[in-house]
Parts: sequence; structure tokens; C-alpha cells
Amino acid sequence: MRIRYLLAAWVVAALMLSCVPAERDTDDPIVSVSIMPLQYFTDRLTGEAVDVNVMVPPGASHATYSPSTSQLQKLSDSQLYFRIGHLGYEEAFVHRLKSLNPDMKVVNLSEDVRLIRGEEIDHGDHVHEGGIDPHIWMSPKVMLDRLPAMTDALVEAYPDLEGDILANAADLRADIEDLDKRLQKLTAELQQKTFLIFHPALTYMARDYGLHQIPIERHGKEPSPALLRQIIREAREHNASVIFIQQEFDMRSAELVGAEADVKLVQINPLAYDWIGSVNHIMDVFAEHMAMPTD
Repeated sequence: MRIRYLLAAWVVAALMLSCVPAERDTDDPIVSVSIMPLQYFTDRLTGEAVDVNVMVPPGASHATYSPSTSQLQKLSDSQLYFRIGHLGYEEAFVHRLKSLNPDMKVVNLSEDVRLIRGEEIDHGDHVHEGGIDPHIWMSPKVMLDRLPAMTDALVEAYPDLEGDILANAADLRADIEDLDKRLQKLTAELQQKTFLIFHPALTYMARDYGLHQIPIERHGKEPSPALLRQIIREAREHNASVIFIQQEFDMRSAELVGAEADVKLVQINPLAYDWIGSVNHIMDVFAEHMAMPTD
């Protein structure tokens, strides 16, 4: 149902786009990206020398968002598009990208990543394979691995910026390596390894740094009363002390779990522009709520 809705929205937006004049108001280079953290990477690599068109704006859900006419116009003018690979809106639109902009290079950042699939969905008479978790960008280890792909694509698209891009890439790599090392050290020293989260946005971070994530939302749906009771039991069994929440999701289930299991709710923003700041904030929460007690 969600995919059908997104496809219908794409058709409407594409029809609207066909009414927009083809002439561009500027000759400035445009790069389109799925989400704001990829704008951060693009800005850092290019020194903000290109205009970055973000397809999912602040506060929107990457699972259900339908791009606006102006976003589609900029997409049609883009030389390069960085996509995460398995976001809901991307799954609906990816097959139409070439018809919208046949000359645009599309870089799928999920390629060559060891992807995580969700739980199987048992319908009684048949079982569906779980979908791929798209949140690869929340693991510094993954983004260290993906940085060369972004760097190479930008150098190919804008060879006149090659010197700046390569220098900026070295600086950005150093920053991510520092983040990775600090996160490894912190998680190795944590007393508690388990955290709860409403929307499972930290799956790759949990895998890559030895943590255990308990999601409240499953298969994109609010939990049933039975599942809520199970989550509360798990939270108590693991002595979980924090639930991560996001502003774009209904918090009633998380609030109930927090009250019943005596777990603190902390808001994070995995779609924030300042990617390094976002990961640092999560590390601060780990240190405050899950670290070894001090004498």
C-alpha cells in the first residue's frame, strides 16, 4: 500500500514537473542526495562549491515522503545523485530516475555494504522475508568504507575541483576515523550494551560496535499490546536505561515502555545535517546512561 501511494505521488509530481520550464535559472552545478547527512558529506567534500538538492527535508519520513516539484526539477538538472539504496521513497522512484534525467550518474551507497535484513514476517500460511534495513549512514565504519565512492564520483563529475575534493576527503576521513576510534573505545567500556529505540535507526551502529538494539516499531508498524509486553520484559531483563526517540514518530508506545520499565527517553535526529554532531550526541547519551559507574 505504501509503495502504491508513493508511485501515485510520483506520477502526480512528474506531471507537475512537465509543466515547469526546462530552462535553468543558474549554471551552478547541482548534486542531489537522499537525505541531509549526505548533504553534509557532499558539502565537506566539495567545500560547498556545488548546490545540493536534498530529497527528504527536515522533519519528513524517508519511508513515505513524496518529493516536491521543485525538488524534482533540481533532480532533473543534477549531474550526480547519491542515494542510500533502500529508503522507502527511493524504492518507489528509482526505476523512473533515468527517464527523468538520463544523463545523471546515480551512486547507490548500499552497494558492497554488508546489509542487514529485518525479521521474517509470519502470516500463518506463508512467511515473508524481512526487508533490508536502510540506515547504513549511522555507522561510522560503514561511512568510512563509503567515503571513497563519494569522493571518486565527485571528482569524476567535477574534475576542475579535484584538488579541493581530494584534500577535503583526507580531512573528512581523519574526522570519521577519530569518531570511529572514540566510539569503539566507548562501547567497549560500556557496562550496559542494550538500548531501546522507537524507530530502528541504529541497527548498523549496534552491529558494528557490539551493541544490542531493541526496536519498538516493527515492520513500520506500532507494536501490538502483546509485543509491548514483550519489549517491556526485554528492557527489564537487559537492564536497559535509555530509549531513543525521533520527533517525526508517535511517541506514545515509547512513553509507555519508558514508564513501565523505568527507562529514560532521549530524542535523537538521525536525519540531521550535522552528521558528526549527531553521532557525537548519541555517544554522549551512551556515556551518560550506559557507562560503568564511577567511584
